[in-house]
Amino acid sequence: MHREDLLREVARFFGWARLGADIRDALTGDIDALIAAGYLIESEGGLMYAEGS
Repeated sequence: MHREDLLREVARFFGWARLGADIRDALTGDIDALIAAGYLIESEGGLMYAEGS
């Protein structure tokens, strides 16, 4: 799943019609933290769950 798709799905899950800059920044920071912690892997194909996490 690509970052933009994930951000859009999170917004939809919470019932938000759009993502403001502050929400986008917070969610992007969360995604970056999950990548740094090894829970997600980012490649050209998008984000995916890291096996064994």
